[in-house]
Amino acid sequence: GNQKASEKMEQLKEILNFNKPLNVAMLDKAVAAFYQGNMQIQPVLVKFRQHPQAWTRVDQILDKSQNPQCKMIALGILERTISTRWGVLPQQQRKGIRGFIVGLIIKLSQNKDVLRKNMVFLGKLNIVLVQIVKKEWPHNWPNFIPELVSSSKRSPALCTNNMNILKLLSEEVFDYSSGQMTQKKMMEMKRNLNSQFQMIFKLCDTVLNSSNDEMLVLVTLETLNRFLHWIPVGFIFETKLIEQLALKFFKVSRFQNATLQCLGEIGAIEFKGNAEYNPKLINMFTSVIQQVSKLLTPQIDVAKIYYSGDANVTKFIRYLSIFITSFLKTHLRLVESTKEAHQALAMSLRFLLMISRVNDTVIWKICLEYWNLLVEDLYNTARNSPGKLMLGGTRQHLSPRVQQYASILSELRHVMIAKMPRPEEVLIVEDENGQIVKQTMRDTDAITLYKTMRDGLVYLTHLDPKDTQSTMLHKLKRQVDGSEWSWNNLNTLCWAIGSISGALEEQHEKTFLVRVIKDLLGMCEMKKGKDHKAVIASNIMYVVGQYPRFLRMHWKFLKTVVNKLFEFMHEKYPGVQDMSCDTFLKIARSCRRKFVMLQEDENMPFIREIIDRLPQTIDDLEQSQIHTFYEAVAGIIQAEYNPQVVQDLTMRLMQLPNQTWAAKITQANRHVESLWDTKTIKIIINVLKTNNRVASALESMYAIQLGRIYLEMLQVYKSYSRRTSDEIKARGSRATLTVTVRLMRVVKKEVLKLIQTFIRCSKQHQHEMIFKKLLPALLDPVLDDYRRNVPQARDAEVLLLIAELVRSLGTGMSSSVARILDSTFSCTLEMIKDNMEDYPDVRRNFFEMIQAINKKCFPALLALNPKQFKLVMDSIFWGIEHLDRTIADIALTTLQDMLTNFGHSQAAPKFFKQYYIPMLQQILRVLSDTFHKPGFRLHSSILRRLFIAVQSGEIPIPLWGEGQGNFGNNLQFVQQSVIHMIGNSFKNITKRQAENFVVGAFKQTTDLPQFKRHVRDFLIQLKEFSTDRDELYLEEKQKAQADQKARAEARASQVPGLIKRS
Repeated sequence: GNQKASEKMEQLKEILNFNKPLNVAMLDKAVAAFYQGNMQIQPVLVKFRQHPQAWTRVDQILDKSQNPQCKMIALGILERTISTRWGVLPQQQRKGIRGFIVGLIIKLSQNKDVLRKNMVFLGKLNIVLVQIVKKEWPHNWPNFIPELVSSSKRSPALCTNNMNILKLLSEEVFDYSSGQMTQKKMMEMKRNLNSQFQMIFKLCDTVLNSSNDEMLVLVTLETLNRFLHWIPVGFIFETKLIEQLALKFFKVSRFQNATLQCLGEIGAIEFKGNAEYNPKLINMFTSVIQQVSKLLTPQIDVAKIYYSGDANVTKFIRYLSIFITSFLKTHLRLVESTKEAHQALAMSLRFLLMISRVNDTVIWKICLEYWNLLVEDLYNTARNSPGKLMLGGTRQHLSPRVQQYASILSELRHVMIAKMPRPEEVLIVEDENGQIVKQTMRDTDAITLYKTMRDGLVYLTHLDPKDTQSTMLHKLKRQVDGSEWSWNNLNTLCWAIGSISGALEEQHEKTFLVRVIKDLLGMCEMKKGKDHKAVIASNIMYVVGQYPRFLRMHWKFLKTVVNKLFEFMHEKYPGVQDMSCDTFLKIARSCRRKFVMLQEDENMPFIREIIDRLPQTIDDLEQSQIHTFYEAVAGIIQAEYNPQVVQDLTMRLMQLPNQTWAAKITQANRHVESLWDTKTIKIIINVLKTNNRVASALESMYAIQLGRIYLEMLQVYKSYSRRTSDEIKARGSRATLTVTVRLMRVVKKEVLKLIQTFIRCSKQHQHEMIFKKLLPALLDPVLDDYRRNVPQARDAEVLLLIAELVRSLGTGMSSSVARILDSTFSCTLEMIKDNMEDYPDVRRNFFEMIQAINKKCFPALLALNPKQFKLVMDSIFWGIEHLDRTIADIALTTLQDMLTNFGHSQAAPKFFKQYYIPMLQQILRVLSDTFHKPGFRLHSSILRRLFIAVQSGEIPIPLWGEGQGNFGNNLQFVQQSVIHMIGNSFKNITKRQAENFVVGAFKQTTDLPQFKRHVRDFLIQLKEFSTDRDELYLEEKQKAQADQKARAEARASQVPGLIKRS
């Protein structure tokens, strides 16, 4: 059996012999066997597909193969050849491939039966043809469109497939072309498609006017839909197209959805100054809405039919929502100013409200986007209309425009409240079994949706604060009396109430909120059952956390709420304690001054009372919750202005942790072995974690507490370092996996983190104290321990602490740099040089440390000996090669900073002589490598900087060495080197193309955006970037997003309640 199998394998390998005719039947069998699970055949098939001559077999396979998968493999080979090697194929062969594909498509589209049978295969053939068109048209195939249009007259089946080809072509050129083609090619294809569209439109028009073939009409409508957003508007508004769509095809249920998509595209078209098209638009809108009114009567429950209906019904509802929203987004003012369209407008918004009730997130997002635009637009109208302006941005007399939408908006408030998603702060959720549980996963989708809906509700509140409040209070009454009681109803209502904070005028907010909180507190007392209480508690906590302004203004209420939170801290129901601690932290941050001031009718500031009761308050909390509590209290202390009082309060706050710490240290001084006990280690970890949270809240004021434990903490660090090393000596590196060693390492990490936090928050006047008192005791134990340990036991936090010391203390650290590098550099490089995955934290922090030293202590790098400096450069080069974007970006930024630093240094000639060409090679390598696309912005920026360095003559010595030839200057040498590098790396690029790139790049160095465009076009030419190239445009996208965000924030800052103030 084995011998037979190996003989078969040898026979199969014959397909790799390209000097013999291909045995298609054998290839068919092999592919069939592979798809049935014979994996031994895979290597041969892979070799066949990757063979440079494989494309020469495609015509035979497509002609003779009986296996559909085999034909698909052949098309895959052809597609890759077209994508990467088309330019190097002889003209005759390109023509031959083109003719073969066209012939095959015509053969398979000759009639409906053949077309249906070969649908999938034809789809792939069409894709291949469009790839050829992208390479050949218009230059080498000027008659492509006329040929396609005239062949469509042969048969409805061929016309149907040609429509599919046109649809693909439109998508490729107008929707997906960014990054797939050079800018020039893209513009040329768009221009040609536009200029030859007359023929295409005529073909579509003929089909829509006279064809009885349903399949062809449907495909034509789908194809037309792809064209509508880019064709000249005359084709739409100066022909009978709109009438055909709205009056003829929209009535036919088979074509309804495809027609509605086309009408949606037309409705979204913006044109300025063409008022003569307005009547057509209005007629289209009114006739569509009238047709819809026959289908969706007021009695119909759209949400119900959406779920019980078939796919066509659900699509119709989605397309209808897109039609209404896209039309009104663009033409609302036109509809408002046309009297005969008012009824259609009101009906369309009613339909949108009906659709908004559908329980489908995609549909709701479509509707919500429009509702938000509408209410923002109406808010701007109300704000700018005459009439007495009331506080909270509302007017006593609503503008007539806003009044006409009043009933729609009132209904919208109900919809918004009922659909409100869970905000980030709420940790208590109902699971699929109807149980109340603690939320463990962050639902980013729900959070984003919540923020969008919150904005809509804020505008709705401004438009009619009275209606918003009465709607909410009415719903709350129904919760209290039990007539509409459910966890979901109470949740969505309270989330909505929380979302409008800041939108009401202060007095109204007070009345409203007092009522809400009293009702909720009453329900909490009244309802029986832990789960009911937990839901109500979570809602109380969420609502009070959203209204800091109210709490700051009403001390008594603030104190009552905080005491209620302390009560909830004893409630063991899942999520309640977590949420009470988080809410306390939130309120502490937003109202901190209120806690440290002496309030009316009080005999001491509330902060002292909180600290006095602290042991009882935290009695039932878990450790992580206790840490949050300490952070909240420390944040309050930080608001105290008197430094003496801060010290006093801090010492009182830290009394419990300090007592625990002192007890463990005293014990360790008597018997150092007591430190090895796991219980003790866990206690020490918790004390340090508490300190860490307090330090992050107190910032520079934490100095008093740090001084109290600092030296003892370093002693503990040393003890655990020695103990870890002893364990590793005794048991080898597997000792790092034992519970004790892992816990001891957590202690070390917390110590390093605590010092780092303090250094980061320290003020300038504290730096002298850090140099004199903290650093001398710190560096030796930490650095010696790092160097001495086995790789698995080295703490990444050491490198992060050093980076922080250098960043915060600057040149003052220069004298320590040599010592730091001596202890950390070589040993870390050993850990990370073999691959790009091991020790990810050490790796990232190592590059952060180099970046900080280069930025803040550059003279110390210059002082290194050449061997040490080469290590630094090699590590930067190694960082640039990483696929982890964070690391690659740190390394690239470091190299950029270094080039800037050397630009101002006398050591520049020596540096460039040794490292210019390696830097150039490194940047060109990653720039042209598809895995490093996200770094394009920095790659192109560094490349430009390197080119400017030789162009401007800032390098006074020749960069070439003996035996490398004679050059007039560095510019000539670098240009030749780059051309040579490109030629060696990319065989598919001609010398002429490489020269054009280099000359063009040096011409564009004065204009960074233009330089990037030039580089980007060259990368696309390389054919290396044949798939997803979005990352090449990442910088532009990020800038556009940042600009958009800044504009949105500027707008939001004008509307009370949109930006939540803490």
